[in-house]
Amino acid sequence: MQRKAAIIILLIFMFLSVSPQTLQAETGKKVVFILMDNITWLDIIAAKDPVLDNLLKSSSIGLMNNRAFKAPSRPRNALTVGAGVRAEASPSSLEGYNASELHGDGLAMDTYRQRTGKCAKPHHVLELGIAAIVKDNDNNMQEFTPGQLADIISGAGKKTAVLGNSDTSLVDGRGGYNREAVAIAMNSNGVVEYGDVSKSMLTHDPNYPFGIKTDYEKLKARFTEFFKKADFIVIDLGDTARADFYAKRAFKRQAHQHRMHAIHVGMRFIKEAMDIAGEDTTFIIASLSPPGSSKLPLRGSLEQMTPVLIHGLGFKAGGLISDTTRRNGLVTIIDIAPTVLSALGLEKGRSMPGSPMRSGSAHISVESLNNYNQSAIGVRNTRNVAIPAYIYIQIILYMFAALVLVFRKMLNKISFVILKTLIFTTMSFPLFSFYTTKFDHLAGRSFVVTSLTVAISLAFAIILVLVCKKALNPIVGVSVLTLTILSIDALMGGPSLINSILGYDPVRGARFFGVGNEAMSILVANTLLLFGIMLERTWNRRAVMAGLILCAAVTTIIGFPGIGANTGGTIAAVFAFVAMLLQAMRSKAKMRNIAIAIAAVVIVLGGFVVYDATHGVTTHMGKTINLIMAGGLPEITMIVKRKLAINFMILRYSTWLYFLLITLGLLAFLWFRPVGLLKRLLVNHRGISAAISASIVGGITGFVFNDSGILVPAIIMSYMIPTVVYLMLWEQYHSAG
Repeated sequence: MQRKAAIIILLIFMFLSVSPQTLQAETGKKVVFILMDNITWLDIIAAKDPVLDNLLKSSSIGLMNNRAFKAPSRPRNALTVGAGVRAEASPSSLEGYNASELHGDGLAMDTYRQRTGKCAKPHHVLELGIAAIVKDNDNNMQEFTPGQLADIISGAGKKTAVLGNSDTSLVDGRGGYNREAVAIAMNSNGVVEYGDVSKSMLTHDPNYPFGIKTDYEKLKARFTEFFKKADFIVIDLGDTARADFYAKRAFKRQAHQHRMHAIHVGMRFIKEAMDIAGEDTTFIIASLSPPGSSKLPLRGSLEQMTPVLIHGLGFKAGGLISDTTRRNGLVTIIDIAPTVLSALGLEKGRSMPGSPMRSGSAHISVESLNNYNQSAIGVRNTRNVAIPAYIYIQIILYMFAALVLVFRKMLNKISFVILKTLIFTTMSFPLFSFYTTKFDHLAGRSFVVTSLTVAISLAFAIILVLVCKKALNPIVGVSVLTLTILSIDALMGGPSLINSILGYDPVRGARFFGVGNEAMSILVANTLLLFGIMLERTWNRRAVMAGLILCAAVTTIIGFPGIGANTGGTIAAVFAFVAMLLQAMRSKAKMRNIAIAIAAVVIVLGGFVVYDATHGVTTHMGKTINLIMAGGLPEITMIVKRKLAINFMILRYSTWLYFLLITLGLLAFLWFRPVGLLKRLLVNHRGISAAISASIVGGITGFVFNDSGILVPAIIMSYMIPTVVYLMLWEQYHSAG
């Protein structure tokens, strides 16, 4: 009896000592990732495939931001999935082969040994370009481990396999090898345990693009074989990609027919694979790359989001969502690796920035996903017109205003009213630009949307000029309206801060929730202006306290993990607001002021990080702190290098740089002409002067700590410079009268 009791106690102890991850990892769960590449939701809608339509009724679906390292390409995107971080890849780097397949004068496994010094087994699939891949990503901008996904899977005692290809090699020879799927399933040594990506997976058929199609009977047989051995299986259907490659050689209608047929035959195989796998297997079906993608990076004008579908335990009908996006129906390519690991009962890698996908709201349709994708494409094109127009209009306006100030005879009632109306139009434009793109049927009409935004801004400016008779009141009107609307928007989850002219871009961006750097800069600038005007009215303790409350509220909106979640923006805002408060309190101890600003940043960020850590670390801020704690000084160095590299890259190509240089040069000119006017203005308007000084502090810290670089100081100054020019015109006009 005692012996039985001891055995029972021992068994209970052994059961309790097993971690939840180990229990999950031993449940026999499997994941099949099916690459149906180079298609969109519009293609899926047009296909009207009964198998797919039925699958959609019980699956979670979404749009995927597929941007890897810079613009997408098939090699970059496949590497990104396998590594779990956005990856770089030159067109010639990826060379996937069966180990026993011919390569040059010998076997691929011989070439692999020559390049890596490692031995492979005949049943392996090899990425011969693994050394080139490592070199492609040796940029010290992020921690990169090729095949990190497979490393974690194999570390848990599980196996990977890869099947199929997108080759045109039956007619193009080795130049037609397209075996990017290997990079998804390979480990860090470039090895996949099982699979077949050889030419034998293809067959000749004159009715298909290039006269080639996937041999689905062979693919089914190989899948049945390897499903018994592997836990994570990657399948490249191939036909949709080949149909896309062939599109430039065929008439549009014929190219469309090839795509539709490729979807139909692919879905027949997927249904058979699901029947073989059973209900315990999670199927992820995705197009990693948009139409037009090949080995070369896709031109920016052709970028768009692509479809992803997940079917299996834990996924129900509705939209996909992740902590990376917090947007129902929108996920990213870096979320795939964590999702695979989660489905297998494993933890994601420490350096993986993505999050597992899950089912979100049930109220979503393929039509709404397609409409959102088309809208995002349209807004991106509109942004390319609206932002330069906004910048050049400001430059021309302020230069003309400077001319009027220098030649006083040009300044009369008509010119003064026109100029101040146009100045307030430019100050109102950023606010309304978040909302004019929400008309789906107008989103892609760049000239119409830009004109509509200008027209609404002009109408609001006219109202301000008619209603506000005192000098500072129109500025108060702009600032109060801007702060109120954007703050409410952010508190509601930022529905207008994404997919808008000055919002973040769901197609190309890396931010999908919270307050973006453009909106952050707008909030900081208007907070400083409003605080400065409070001091203009009455410079006392009450005004300082009111300003402090305003700054605290806006900082919370910008940086709180549940609202703005903008780490770099929080640093810029705190430095700017502390500089403003210290001026309001007339503090002149420079070194102490710097220490106070740094301490404020540490306290505010620390509070936000603690909140984030206690609520699951779902923001960029919390994840960054985790990486720094795990990686130490090298991780900090890597982050700094990455931010500096991005900032200087933006500095070279951004139109905002020209705006900032020209307008600052214009202010320098106005310091001397008209003589003494600007100097007197800053003396008479001490509150505005303090706001300008604080905005310089915020602009500099914003440039240093944000990936958007020059954009932050430029947008902040796009409020300060018109304020100064307007007040100079006011002083000049009324002194003449």
